[in-house]
Amino acid sequence: MTTTYGSLTPATNICELALLDVKAEPFPHVAHERFIDREHYRQLCRTFPTCPPATSPTGFSLYWGDEGYQRLLDEQPAWQALFDTFHSQTFIEWGKEQFAEVWQRAGCKLDLSEARYVPYREDRVDKERATLRKIEHDPHELWVRMDIHQGRIGYFRPVHLDHARRLISMLIYMCDHTENWMVGGELFLHGADAHIHHRVPTRIAPRHNLMVAFPCMNGSHHSVSKITATSAPRNYIQVHISSSVDVWPREETPRHWRRVLSSLKRRLEDG
Repeated sequence: MTTTYGSLTPATNICELALLDVKAEPFPHVAHERFIDREHYRQLCRTFPTCPPATSPTGFSLYWGDEGYQRLLDEQPAWQALFDTFHSQTFIEWGKEQFAEVWQRAGCKLDLSEARYVPYREDRVDKERATLRKIEHDPHELWVRMDIHQGRIGYFRPVHLDHARRLISMLIYMCDHTENWMVGGELFLHGADAHIHHRVPTRIAPRHNLMVAFPCMNGSHHSVSKITATSAPRNYIQVHISSSVDVWPREETPRHWRRVLSSLKRRLEDG
């Protein structure tokens, strides 16, 4: 069957990189209900790959550098357009404008006026490490990850912070919690103050074309509840803007908060 892509909008317009209202609680974040151009999104969903078993939070993923990832970019124009959208100075500028005030208040170490995109690829080994094995770029030379993930039954994420070198974490869902009859698999945003155990975290269920993004600052603790049933995988894209060195002054986790995190982790593991 021949597929026509003539109706797709230019790659520079594939995502609506507009400035969004920053929600302050439980920590600064933004959300967009229809983030990717509709026709591109339809093509991305239609061609979403079956991710092979691999080292990753979900256990099933494709990363830049994998043979299947490159094949997807080569064969599917919508995926190449999405990749080009994120691997660009335009995306870095969006991140700066969207979260500059938050970054400054949270003590980000970077001089944002110097921030510029570089096409660096972080490999699978370094992705799992708190620090890179070799530093090849200056702190203000920022790069991007666009990872493809599938969460299946048993997948969960305990309460955690992303690496301190990450400036932004972005999640784009290409599935629907209700449509998939999914039990679990929700994203939870947790606060980090002394009374966190008295507060209900913000729950975000996967929905088609929903984007959620937040700075990876201190206090941006988040988790994913354990998937105990689903009729289809939890398909999503994770995008990071990253430096090669830590950009956040990580603080030691208070004892009471460590107890709360431990309790939440046990509950997530138990489903």
